Amino acid sequence: MQALEMEQAESLTGKHRRRARTKIGNGKSGNSASTSCLATMAQTRSFVGKVVVVAALTFLLMMGLASHSPDDGKSGGGPAVAKPPVSNGSANADNGVAATAQPNASPTTMTAAPVPTTAPVPAAAAAVATTPTQSGALPESRASEGFSAYSKFATIVPMPQVPLPEETQKEALGAKWGHWHFWDGDEDTRPPDDFTAKFPNRDVTAEEFPEDAWQGDAVFVNHILNDADQLITRAMEAIFTEYGHGKPLPNEKLAERMKMFHWDKVDLATQTTPPSKYGVGGSRGNGGWTTRRSYQGLVRRLLHAMMTQDTFTVVMGGHSAAVGQGNHFRQSYMMQFHKILQPIFARVGVKLITRNMGQGGMGTSHSAMGSGSIYGNCDLLIWDSGMTEKGDLDLIDLFLRQGLLSGDRVPVVWGGNFEVLRHLHENADVDVGEVGTGMDGVIMVESEAQAKTIPWAARYMACADSAKDLCTTEPRFCAKCWIDRDDGVKPTTGQRDSPRGQVKWHPGWRSHQLQGRVLAFSVLDALSAAVNEWSEGTMGGPPLADDAWHVTDYYNNIRTKLRNLNDGHCKSISDKLPERMCTVPMQARTQYTPRANPEQTSLTSIIKPTSDGWVPKNNAELLYTGPDAHNTCYDIPDGELDVYAVVAGRRRHRNLEAGHEDENGTTPRRLDITPALTPQHNLSTDGNVGNSNTQSSTDTLYATDDTEAKRQHRQLDDAIVPGKGWGVFDEPAGYCDGTFDAVCALQADNECALYGHHDARGALVGNELSGWLVMKLSDLVEGIIVLKLHTWHTDNESTLTQGWTSVNNQRTRNLRESPVHHQTSSIPQERNLMRSYDTPELPDAFVFEYAINGKITSLNKKDFLEKKKQVQRVVETITLLDDASFTSKPQDVEVAVRMRNCGRQCTFGVSHIYWA
Repeated sequence: MQALEMEQAESLTGKHRRRARTKIGNGKSGNSASTSCLATMAQTRSFVGKVVVVAALTFLLMMGLASHSPDDGKSGGGPAVAKPPVSNGSANADNGVAATAQPNASPTTMTAAPVPTTAPVPAAAAAVATTPTQSGALPESRASEGFSAYSKFATIVPMPQVPLPEETQKEALGAKWGHWHFWDGDEDTRPPDDFTAKFPNRDVTAEEFPEDAWQGDAVFVNHILNDADQLITRAMEAIFTEYGHGKPLPNEKLAERMKMFHWDKVDLATQTTPPSKYGVGGSRGNGGWTTRRSYQGLVRRLLHAMMTQDTFTVVMGGHSAAVGQGNHFRQSYMMQFHKILQPIFARVGVKLITRNMGQGGMGTSHSAMGSGSIYGNCDLLIWDSGMTEKGDLDLIDLFLRQGLLSGDRVPVVWGGNFEVLRHLHENADVDVGEVGTGMDGVIMVESEAQAKTIPWAARYMACADSAKDLCTTEPRFCAKCWIDRDDGVKPTTGQRDSPRGQVKWHPGWRSHQLQGRVLAFSVLDALSAAVNEWSEGTMGGPPLADDAWHVTDYYNNIRTKLRNLNDGHCKSISDKLPERMCTVPMQARTQYTPRANPEQTSLTSIIKPTSDGWVPKNNAELLYTGPDAHNTCYDIPDGELDVYAVVAGRRRHRNLEAGHEDENGTTPRRLDITPALTPQHNLSTDGNVGNSNTQSSTDTLYATDDTEAKRQHRQLDDAIVPGKGWGVFDEPAGYCDGTFDAVCALQADNECALYGHHDARGALVGNELSGWLVMKLSDLVEGIIVLKLHTWHTDNESTLTQGWTSVNNQRTRNLRESPVHHQTSSIPQERNLMRSYDTPELPDAFVFEYAINGKITSLNKKDFLEKKKQVQRVVETITLLDDASFTSKPQDVEVAVRMRNCGRQCTFGVSHIYWA
């Protein structure tokens, strides 16, 4: 007993906090340890032990008081909140946002993906301008601070078009809804290095946590979980209030409102048909359905993200309605989901990444075939392509399988066909579910007067038969193509009054907002369960037991079963694609957007340079850098509840700048600082700098020294020499990775510059005169190579070869000359929507050739048309290799393609290449 009591005392002086944990009401790490002392003292029987505890309490209290300035804590009761130093005297301590994070400030450092954080500057006029970036990076002054610094993750910075609440609003909201109180009083003592990185999937064992890691600190764990539980509760209550179901309510109304976001837990071992709401003609009006095991799988992943200060990534692949066409990009439901959950995840030390990866007029197969590269790592993968793939069970199955097999993580999957989901759940232990619409909780409009009493968010979403006209006459969309700016910058193309896509089958902003709230509420429910499990699991002292949150064995079990799952609908792809794509993880490169880590996943990143070092590139530039003009479509009317303001209230003030990490959270852990860049630079999400106007991205793949150049010039005409006539076509400007803060397609020739969507069908376009397109594929092991083509381009869309009369224009210019750099081209959106996607008539002498490691295969017109497969609309593929015996170990493979005997008549685009 004496030993136990001494351990309890030591835990409260910070030496062995993991050994004792007392569950208390509220407080903070640091001074709130005194409360833990009192609670522990009550449990201590020995007088000597009590004396030790009292001494520890007195010491900690004195040290804590010394660390606070006289005005700390003036905003409310309880122990004072420590305020960190203000850098250069420019941070606003009242609103808690560092000056470097303000929209009109010009930060001097920058990382990864673009968002508006600099002052409005016309891109063409700026001598040195910074590229817009995303939130999360740290300034150089804090580069020496440790990996575990809680404040790095928990500080909330402004997001585009989402202002933080003003001080008076913040105080009023805090008085009504509550504040976040937690901070880490021992941040400076935390381990400085990323100790989790050396473990598979960051699965640190309990014995391997460093002595001073917060995961073993009873005070830290107790208090952050307490505050997290309260934050989640008020977020859920705020969502209910936003839709007219806020407290106080009678008991029957409290029960009734839960139907709006309720998830059915079904037993797929016995249930062979969808839940009634999700069958044919079902309303899908609640939160969704899942299984108990799948729900617990989501809880496990959330616990893992919190325990390791990792990222949590949610990805949606879908069609035009899901992507949000007709609305601004940030009005789409995935972005509305992110808006509400980003600050909540930040509070619990997790970086939330949300990707809207939908594309209009298409299904998901073109991205699914390279899911791990194009979608990136994800923890929750959502399929929402019912209009374009509802009956394509083989392609739905492919989407889900590749999402599960590729990347470093095995996600929970929501959406798809019930039969496919059930098969994966029962035969491969996949965590599955489907998301509802939440419409069961929307208040019905019965009259114009009554409609005014319904909260703004829910108004006119559902109308009684007697009031149908009210719902049809209320505008569903609010989106603006252009708003005049104070700096006078304007697009060169005339702007539409409203975006294209505002059609009856595309939902408006209210529907997207509600769908985003349904997703948010669903994840909040699982996050609440994770917090409760963590709290209960550490009653005897932290850290949380390994088997509650480790994922390595969990992932391996699912993937092993998937790789051996040789039945199911996916097998039906065999008439179009290699059947082995159902069981092996694929890689991909593409010029389509959005795509994760755009610099690393572009086709241009794997192209072999020409003899003079040239590769195709995207020269499109942003119209301006910095914030957009104020857009009233994002405004919340006076008197209506702003859920974001409720969840993003008080926080610990830190001098953070905007930045961007990849899904592995590289930037905040390594604190890479990137110099200010010109608008022509693109930033990868792992903090690496690439220049879209140079061939630097291919330098590691191909040598371009003089000896190599001379050797290439000696090649015969039919040798595999990289061609100089392939150009980037229709890829937008900006950093188009599907995330909230990224800026995409904001260019002078865009007819709706402020639309914001990342959806585009870029390609490398060429013809016979373009020569060979040569690419290097890394780590090919399964013997699969598939090319996705656009066979329907017109000759004027190959701008580089205009005026040429021979391959690489050899007869009219020196081969050592670099080609003119105007290869990026686009066509009007209207024409793009109306164009034919059928392969035009090819000349009888047409030949398509491809080479793998120098071995050339030639296909005549007949053979080419037979080998080319139409997987779905706008998805033409040709399988170049399907040979499991091709190699016994991973190897780099060179692939090249070209056309012959057709001049500029056969102008093709290469949009994707997939391999395994």
